[in-house]
Amino acid sequence: MRKKNRIKYIDLCKGLGILMVTLGHVTTLANPLDQWMSSMKLSIFFVAAGYLICYTNSYEKQTLKRYIVKLIKSLMVPYILFSAFGIAFRYFAMVMQNAVNMDSIKSYIFATITLRGIFALWFLPVLFFAEILFYCLIRYAPRIVKLLVILMPPFIATWYGGYLEQLQMVLSPLWYERISFVLFPIGKTIVALWYLYIGYLGCRLCRQIQNGKILFLIGMIFSVVNIYMSQQNMEVDMNHMDFGICPELFFIGGILGSFGALFVFQFLEQYWSFPILNYFGQNSLILMSTQRAFYILAIGAAGWHEISGAVEVLSWRYYWDSLGTLAIVLILEYSIITFINKKAKFMIGKF
Repeated sequence: MRKKNRIKYIDLCKGLGILMVTLGHVTTLANPLDQWMSSMKLSIFFVAAGYLICYTNSYEKQTLKRYIVKLIKSLMVPYILFSAFGIAFRYFAMVMQNAVNMDSIKSYIFATITLRGIFALWFLPVLFFAEILFYCLIRYAPRIVKLLVILMPPFIATWYGGYLEQLQMVLSPLWYERISFVLFPIGKTIVALWYLYIGYLGCRLCRQIQNGKILFLIGMIFSVVNIYMSQQNMEVDMNHMDFGICPELFFIGGILGSFGALFVFQFLEQYWSFPILNYFGQNSLILMSTQRAFYILAIGAAGWHEISGAVEVLSWRYYWDSLGTLAIVLILEYSIITFINKKAKFMIGKF
């Protein structure tokens, strides 16, 4: 069977996104680099997915039932398997340390069942439901509904995040966990649906611009503006529905940063191959699913600390140490990715 062609600049965007996510998990101190990455490191996945759907016209080629089956294989099967193996690995590690914490294990299981997801695995069910809703939006929804989906989600999501903050203040930690684990996937699906649609519409608009150099210039302007805007919006964490002190900048920045990367990579791929970004972009699902659940980040941080004797003080040395930890993590992940692609493809829904 002939291998399906991939769109390289889409993979490059996913590669940039997953390296941002990973580096964001490595860093522990608030810093300008984190603020920039937080402005687009997850939106770029959703925007790129919507862009790709429009580019390939994939919704016109299959029924809703067939599309759901495809999404179950590519997203929900990995979600279930990586969650199960991740929980089992965490339990085994606790046994090895003679420090079994059944409350933590129960919390992991509850998070998996409610689709809150352990660690970064929340991303998979959110994308699953967002893509189903997006299919229905494109194929069946009237124009007024499509217009509302353009306008309303940022306001709904901002209110939703504030509501969750209020719940956290009035509920006990146990009850907040129980309720928020159900509510978080709903809120993040709203955000993902909006970015998917923006990516889709952006692709339709960009088809009118045939000149790659113009798109590259637009991409550079978008990227520079997003870098500036991201520094005005602190405390962003989409995982917890925190959109920063200026939530509107989160949504605007997500658009500018994501399309900026798309346009820049679409032009530059003609001149550079970007092998690291391309590789991890193609394998972003594995990297997203394993880096925290299997202690890869912790091992990378411990290894780099032994090499450098790093002290966590915000300085140029801190950025260097963070990149050193990232390098170790990626080396470890390369072995995991290679193993799964060769010996355990079922983990990523390939049977």
